[in-house]
Amino acid sequence: MADAVDVAVLGAGPAGMAAAVIAANAGLTVALLDDQALPGGQIWRNVEAVAERGDLSLFGDDYVAGVDAVGEFRAADVDYRPLTRVIGVESMGNGGDILFVRDGKARRLHAKRLIIALGAYERPMPFPGWTLPGVMTAGAAQIALKTGGLLPERPFVLAGQGPLLLVLAAQFRAAGAAPDVLLRLDDPGLKWTAGRHGLRALAGLSDLVKGLKWQRSLSHDVGQTIKNVTQLEASGSDRLEGVRWRTADGTAGEAESAALLVHDGVIPNAQLTRAMRVPHRYDPAAAAWVPKANDDGRLLNVNWAYVAGDNAGIHGWAAATATGAKAGASAALACGVKAAPSNEIDNRLRKARAVRPLLDALYPPAQAFADIADNTIICRCEAITAGAVREALEMGAQGPNQIKAFLRTGMGPCQGRMCAYTVAMLAAEAGGKALAETDLMRLRMPISPVTVTEMAHLNETDMNLPTA
Repeated sequence: MADAVDVAVLGAGPAGMAAAVIAANAGLTVALLDDQALPGGQIWRNVEAVAERGDLSLFGDDYVAGVDAVGEFRAADVDYRPLTRVIGVESMGNGGDILFVRDGKARRLHAKRLIIALGAYERPMPFPGWTLPGVMTAGAAQIALKTGGLLPERPFVLAGQGPLLLVLAAQFRAAGAAPDVLLRLDDPGLKWTAGRHGLRALAGLSDLVKGLKWQRSLSHDVGQTIKNVTQLEASGSDRLEGVRWRTADGTAGEAESAALLVHDGVIPNAQLTRAMRVPHRYDPAAAAWVPKANDDGRLLNVNWAYVAGDNAGIHGWAAATATGAKAGASAALACGVKAAPSNEIDNRLRKARAVRPLLDALYPPAQAFADIADNTIICRCEAITAGAVREALEMGAQGPNQIKAFLRTGMGPCQGRMCAYTVAMLAAEAGGKALAETDLMRLRMPISPVTVTEMAHLNETDMNLPTA
């Protein structure tokens, strides 16, 4: 038997916390489930502990904003359940059950309304040597810095593009560890075509100024900066030993490296909405699939569920907070309670989204990860190479789902998070199609591995589940 609430929120990032606060302050019963130990999401990860140790200045004003947001969330009457892994959702018409694992037991939570705010994750980026120990995403390095004050082993190379790369470089510099080599994967020529979005971006002037400051300071204290990199390779026997690169004009280079941090933007975490059979659309600006939803975040074919934050499309933490508040207010209204004024939320949302078209035009997926060699592993869980996928396609596999059946791509612990986009890209390439004309491999619940022991507890009667 499931315990029950009016509104269940998934994810304790900016969107999820905002949604939970709005709904709870409207007088509804609200439970928030999050797989992390503390609230804040990636942008405000560990912000309470960082504030206590006096290191907030390392991470900038956007991070500091998380102190008040987390404090407001903590003060709200929300049933907060950290270290809780959602594995699926069962719709039951006007409401449904959220299936989750906590303390080694699978459970159910019944909710009249569901708000999915599971954020985003870094775009998969297969290249030769990317599975070597010592190679990691920039976001993973940022987690280590925020949670443990850990810095990459020297010498280290930072390679990538996009706003997060600028933020991370600034944070490492502030911590006294500027990259020894900075490889810029963005195409500097795009600034001219991206300029057509400049006027609209002025509506988000504060974000624009902040980005320009990061851009100007990006090369400060860096040992070497290489621009317009189009090929990347990590080398080493048992672990990373060096990094090789090539630029658009054919210039080659290499450097010794104990750590390589790579970033190619972020994409919505659509694992759950895909498993729920929500229709998704391909967003060419972000080169990513996003769930189809109304303006208030309500999913088109699941009328009791909403999507908010970067889960609904990448626009940054300020927009995520606004979309979370909007979804929370809409869910409250659907439960018969009026919440926050919508005009104020809409104004915040328009301002927060103003700069995004400019960023999308400046930072499309990097060319360095587009031309994948046959011997490059693309499915890390099952050690499947790009060549094996191409061979399956030549043998008649009709797209990502048949490739999954032939090779087990997407069937490991990550359930396709690391390979789904790459498999789709290779399938589109083989068929002479654009990526938008194909689809990601189909997902089923549970969306992450669950043990038999955990599942054995699913239908136990327990109305007093432990909360934080």
